Amino acid sequence: FHKVVIATNKSQIYDAKEYIEFVISTILKRTGGVDESNNIAEGLGRISLRPSNFYAHYLFLDQNNFGGIHFEKREIEDNEENEMTQLFNAESGVDDSMPIVPTVVCGWNIMQYLPGDIAQDYFRTIVGRFSKDVFRKQLLIEQKAKSKTSSSAAIFPISVTKSEGDGNVHAPVLSPQEQLLIYKKKMISKHFANYLTRVVGEILEDGGGPETFPHLPGSSLHLVNPALEFVKNVLVILDLDQDVKQEVVYLRKSLFAQIGVQEYSSITHWKNPSASFILPDVYCMECHECRDVDLCVIIPEEEESSSKHWLCGGCGSPYDVNQVERRLVEFVQRKCIRYQLQDLRCSKTQQVAIRAMTRTSECSAALNLDIPYSDFAFQIIILRNLASYYNLDWLLETTDGILNGFV
Repeated sequence: FHKVVIATNKSQIYDAKEYIEFVISTILKRTGGVDESNNIAEGLGRISLRPSNFYAHYLFLDQNNFGGIHFEKREIEDNEENEMTQLFNAESGVDDSMPIVPTVVCGWNIMQYLPGDIAQDYFRTIVGRFSKDVFRKQLLIEQKAKSKTSSSAAIFPISVTKSEGDGNVHAPVLSPQEQLLIYKKKMISKHFANYLTRVVGEILEDGGGPETFPHLPGSSLHLVNPALEFVKNVLVILDLDQDVKQEVVYLRKSLFAQIGVQEYSSITHWKNPSASFILPDVYCMECHECRDVDLCVIIPEEEESSSKHWLCGGCGSPYDVNQVERRLVEFVQRKCIRYQLQDLRCSKTQQVAIRAMTRTSECSAALNLDIPYSDFAFQIIILRNLASYYNLDWLLETTDGILNGFV
């Protein structure tokens, strides 16, 4: 592995940094790793642990689908970033020449499988707002709490019981966590409910069917309803937050009713629209590292370019496409030979068939393949999609020949 995601449960970035540094130093001391003088000891000394990125309000579906607020030191680009940066740095008490800019990260691979740019833009806006607005509200609540603490000499608890002769009932003082929780629930139940109702209505008006969905290398599902797929993908992201699960249930019921789909129908169950094909040990000529690359997920940055490449996850340099194509062709050939030379087994006893040119076993039961044709064809089709998308002529000719030969 090349990356480990750790939930620190810290609200401040500097508390998270201290926590991570403590965890890394403890691991290295207990496993005999690199000590403070950078001397490699025995044990797990070859493993280097280094914190690289820090996030807040991090939503994680899998390694290819995540999002949140990323803290990075860079120049401020617009007024919105300036406002958020000033608020964050004032709250953290940091005075540095290069400010820490909270940036919304939208690394959702499933977004690319939505039909059209409009649905993808709405998806990016909704998921981005869920991280950005909540983070801004958290900063405002903490700033307000600090100003109240500094302005008042003492804070006395407020009674929530009603005394005799007193007609007013005072509300309890809510902690910053409780205020943020109320804001998140209200955001889902009111703001997002109204916004998504309007968005789904626009998608329904646009219409369209299977032809509106993009044909990407990882396309493995037969998608027919643009509005349904949009709702399913948005809900699966919002449902990652444990604090708003009940609000998401109500939102789910409302949106499916708007589409005209029963809530508990089998078509409402979300499935990842992207298949996965991992090519192990892909060598990078720039950083000289080998990584396991999911070819269906890593999309080139310049999609409009005539030549498309897979990019190294470490240095960002493009991999050698010819080398990748050669390995994929070898994989297809080995896969085809293995499929043709596989055993037949009795469906009743699970024993290998020893008689040739027969359709049944010795006990007259049907024979089954160890590798079903559906599994074999699925991988070949995924490779053909890769060849078509990345203009790999050799691989495309090989996969087309195999699929046409088995028809």
